[in-house]
Amino acid sequence: MLDRFREITTKLELSDYVIDEIRAGVDAIFASNDSNELKMDALKATGEDSLAKVLNAYLQSLGFNATYLNPRDAGIVVSDTPGSAQILEESYKNLYKLRDREEIVVIPGFFGYSKSGKLITFSRGGSDITGSIVAAGVKADLYENFTDVDSVFCVNPTIVDNPKEITTLTYKEMRELSYAGFSVFHDEALIPAFKANIPVCIKNTNNPTGIGTIIVSKKEPQLNPVVGIASDTGFISIYVSKYLMNRELGFGRKLLTILENEGISFEHTPSGIDDISVIIRESSLTKEKEERIIARIKEELDPDYVSVERDLALIMVVGEGMDSTLGLADKATHAFNKAQVNIEMMNQGSSEVSMMFGIKSDKVNDAVKSLYEIFFG
Repeated sequence: MLDRFREITTKLELSDYVIDEIRAGVDAIFASNDSNELKMDALKATGEDSLAKVLNAYLQSLGFNATYLNPRDAGIVVSDTPGSAQILEESYKNLYKLRDREEIVVIPGFFGYSKSGKLITFSRGGSDITGSIVAAGVKADLYENFTDVDSVFCVNPTIVDNPKEITTLTYKEMRELSYAGFSVFHDEALIPAFKANIPVCIKNTNNPTGIGTIIVSKKEPQLNPVVGIASDTGFISIYVSKYLMNRELGFGRKLLTILENEGISFEHTPSGIDDISVIIRESSLTKEKEERIIARIKEELDPDYVSVERDLALIMVVGEGMDSTLGLADKATHAFNKAQVNIEMMNQGSSEVSMMFGIKSDKVNDAVKSLYEIFFG
C-alpha cells in the first residue's frame, strides 16, 4: 500500500513527509492494544484517510489555503458499532462550526469516532455518507458528489446504447431507482442531505465542468413524468392461495412472521382477495430455509395452494407525477407485449412514484429495451 501512495506522491512531486505520516499511522494501528475488530476498522479506513492527506498536500502545493481535518477533530461522532457506524445527532452541531473556517477543509470519508474515541467505519458507501453528513452539518447550499460518470442515465447503459441522461431527479425517484439496480449511491448515503433538504449534484471527476445530475426534494411537473427504468434480477416469489383469505384475521401477519423467524425481509407483497405473493431476494433463501418455510406455511396457515417461483426479475418504471398522468400503465404493458415478454406480476406502489413489474430473468433485457423505446424513444 505504501508503495502505491509513494508512486502517487512522486508523480505529484509532493514531499516525503506525507508518506512518513501514512506509515506512522499504519504502525500505530498494529502497535495498539485494540481488539482485532477495531484494528480491522482502522486498517479499512487507512486508504480514505491517506488519500485525504495526499489531496491536502497537493492543494497546498498549488498554493491553496487547505488543511487536513481528521473526522474526530471535525466532530463526527458515531455509534460504537464497528463496520456499521451510525451518525450521532451531536455531530451536526459540531460540524456547523466549520462554517467559521476560511480555508479549504479536507475531511476523509468512511469513518468517524465513538464517544470513547475509537475509530469506527460506516458500512458500504461510507465516503458518500460522510459527504452527506458534512453537507447537512454545515447547512450547505449544495453537496457535489464526484464519481466516474457524467450523470445518472435513465436506463442501464449496458442494456441500451447511449441512453438519455437525467438532469434532475427527486430524492424519492433516486431511492426507487437505486433499489432496483441503479448503483450510483448506497441506499443510506443521501439520508442526511435528504433530511436537511440539501440538493445533491452528481458529477464526473474527469469532467468537472459537465452539467451532471442534480437531486432535489421537489421539481416542476414534466410532460413525460417517467425519469428512469431500473431492473434487477435474483428474486423469488412465494405464492400462497386460500379461499376466503381476506376474511381470515391476521393471515398476512402470520405469513410474514414465518419469514421474520427465518431472518428474511420481504421486498413486495402483491395480493388479491384469495391469494398473496411475497417477493424476496433469492440470496436470502437457502434450500433448508425454503423447506422450513413451506412446511410452516402449510401447517400454520392451511392454504389451498403454495408454490415458489424462482428466476424472477423486477423492473421499475419510475417518476414523480405518474399517478396523475393517464395511460402510463397502458404504455408499459404495450411495451411488454411488443417485446413478447409475459408479466408475472404488476404492482404500483403506494408512493405513486413507480410501477413494478415482475418477469422472468432471461427476458429482462428485451423488456427494458422495449420500455425505453416507448417512454424515451
